[in-house]
Amino acid sequence: MKTMIARVAVLGALLAAGGARADGYETYRPSQSMYILNYEIAAPVGSFSDKFIKDTSWRGLSFESRSMVHPMISAGIGFTFNRFEQTYSNVVTTNSSGGTLSGPVYRYADQFAVKGLVHGYLLQGPLRPYLGLGIGGVWSYSYSQAADLTTPSNSFDFILSPEVGLTYTVARGGSSVGLNAAFRYNYTTADFGKVSDAQTIGFVFGIFGAY
Repeated sequence: MKTMIARVAVLGALLAAGGARADGYETYRPSQSMYILNYEIAAPVGSFSDKFIKDTSWRGLSFESRSMVHPMISAGIGFTFNRFEQTYSNVVTTNSSGGTLSGPVYRYADQFAVKGLVHGYLLQGPLRPYLGLGIGGVWSYSYSQAADLTTPSNSFDFILSPEVGLTYTVARGGSSVGLNAAFRYNYTTADFGKVSDAQTIGFVFGIFGAY
């Protein structure tokens, strides 16, 4: 019985100490959390553009959550979706038996990425230029159709996304709202068709809320 009482007393002391630390400097509390919703415009580059789709994608969205781990550094997570598509009026394709087919070809590619994010901010104040890096995985799905010949492909690959951008706080109080804009380069290890390591560049802009 005494042993049980002693254990309860020790547990109570530990909980009390933990509660005391929760009110002190030892508890990690981000000075600010930021949630960003972006619209994205992206263009294929490299073999993605040369051998599959040249057109710019106007159908992209991303969501980011950033927590300030230092007055000038944030860490977080981001989700990005882009769709690329194009119809070619006449392309010569080769089927599995070695025959050729000439005619219109429709192609599209979807990319959905999940990335860990780190951003470094260059200034304090309402206008904050930053440098950022995202690292994670991307699910890639591509589809090509020429007449009744279809070629689908999907894979989960690595993605690396450096960017340069800025945030501008429009209104500030207990919480704040503002604008975000950035130029971003996306390198992936996705291969499909004649595409090797699909890459894109893009411009993103959106709104954020922070507290």
